[in-house]
Amino acid sequence: MPQRRSFAGPFRVFLSTWRRLPDSVYVELVDIVYSNARPTVFVGVAMVCDGVLIGFKNKDALALAITAVAAVIVTLRLVTFRTYANRTLRQSAEVARLWERRYAAGSHTFAAALGLLNLRAMTAGDPLDAMLATGLVFGYGCGLVSRVSSRPIICFTSLLLSAAPTAVGFTFYIRSATASFEMEAYLLQLVLTVGFVFAAFETVNSVYATTLQQIESKHDSIMLAGRDVLTGLPNRTLLNARLNEEIMRVVNNSSGLACLFLDLDLFKEVNDRLGHAAGDAVLREVAERLSHILRVGDTAARVGGDEFIVLQTGVKDAEEARVLGARIVRAISAPYEYAHQPVRIGGSVGIAIAPRDARDEQTLIACADAALYRAKARGRGNVVVWGDPDSAG
Repeated sequence: MPQRRSFAGPFRVFLSTWRRLPDSVYVELVDIVYSNARPTVFVGVAMVCDGVLIGFKNKDALALAITAVAAVIVTLRLVTFRTYANRTLRQSAEVARLWERRYAAGSHTFAAALGLLNLRAMTAGDPLDAMLATGLVFGYGCGLVSRVSSRPIICFTSLLLSAAPTAVGFTFYIRSATASFEMEAYLLQLVLTVGFVFAAFETVNSVYATTLQQIESKHDSIMLAGRDVLTGLPNRTLLNARLNEEIMRVVNNSSGLACLFLDLDLFKEVNDRLGHAAGDAVLREVAERLSHILRVGDTAARVGGDEFIVLQTGVKDAEEARVLGARIVRAISAPYEYAHQPVRIGGSVGIAIAPRDARDEQTLIACADAALYRAKARGRGNVVVWGDPDSAG
């Protein structure tokens, strides 16, 4: 039995776009709308040419003024595109929202100018103006659907701002038509314009759903590839991605990010005495204990044979990170059991804090590693914070 389609189908995307997306997925969706500035140039040039032609032909100062405003909007949009392309840092979700708002402002104001120009041109009653307006709004709409479907609300709003005044303009022709054929022809153009908008809504819905599925599938694959096979914790690849996102976040607010570098003590003796299977079992138990200690939003990753890194978010001072480091050492040092035999290991922790100690992931990890080296130099079970007076040596 064929599946029934709901009239609300084209508008499903309005609901889905409010769904909370992972930051990395959202950032990529915003990036798509900035990927190519050429269509913005083409439609801007087309509108300016149409506006100049209509304005001078009809001696219409208002049409020329709207055209001038549109030219300024296009210029500012191109500056925004260039600024976006020249970014030096990967953007966080908060920064991406700012760029999305900038894109929306440019797209909406240009669409409104285009719609007003079409409406103004159609009040003159020249069929050639209607032809130019129809071509302009259809060309602009096709470009919107192909370029801006990754941000559907922007796409829909811009399409309505350009098409609605154009549709209203056709009513002037319908009311002033002197022959039946003219009225029917303009009525058909009105119906085609409205139908185009509804068809565009359905296309945007489909394109957005497909694009979102592809991006989420890609990021899911990356997440799976970023897991340590033995412990299930994030590996260094995934850790670096999360660390970069968290550093960008703390640079823009007053909180801190602690990087706790953990190295297991006496782990080699476990492998030598009981075998690698015992060592693997201990590593899995270490991962489980770390996971139980951490809060929501914190991250534990395995970055080497017996090395782990913990990211502690929302840190107010170094003492808060030191307390977590001490808890980790106590948890790791509690007894283990393998094949009914007791197993004892320990741990040492080095800590660095962003943005106090570093503003990029490589430097932050290097500082934590240096603090870990000093902790191990003091003996087992020590916690050292990079930059503290008692960590010098």
